[in-house]
This record gives sequence, structure tokens and C-alpha cells, in this order.
Amino acid sequence: MSYVVLGTSNCTFCTKAKHMLREKGVSFTAYSIDTPSSRWLLTLIKEAGMSTVPQIWDNKGNHVGGYTELALHLERK
Repeated sequence: MSYVVLGTSNCTFCTKAKHMLREKGVSFTAYSIDTPSSRWLLTLIKEAGMSTVPQIWDNKGNHVGGYTELALHLERK
């Protein structure tokens, strides 16, 4: 299973989420919404009513949630 992590470059919980995935040996793709090439993702998460980062999805397109939800999700695996 792999994940997509949307966050910002100065987000503590974004960094923790990516660290947790690395520790578990799980692959992921990270996008920083504060970089020009990924700025369009900010529009998407705002349109979806999301106001915090990180926002994490699995490779099936299921929204996992944020850092806390990711930790619970990975415990169940």
C-alpha cells in the first residue's frame, strides 16, 4: 500500500506523518502545497472543505485523514 501526503514544508505533523510512513517501510508521495508546482492542490483541498495539513490518502483514493488518523490506520494494518 502506498500513500499520498499533502502538506507544507514547515508543518510539524506533516514531517511526523512522513517519518512514520518511512519507519513502517511504507511508500508514499509527498506534495508540499507551498511550492509553486503543487499550489493547485491547495485549491483542491480548500474546495473539499479541508483546512489543515497533512491530508493523507491511500493508493485506492480513500481519505485517511491527518497525522492522528494515519497513526490509527497504520496500527490496524
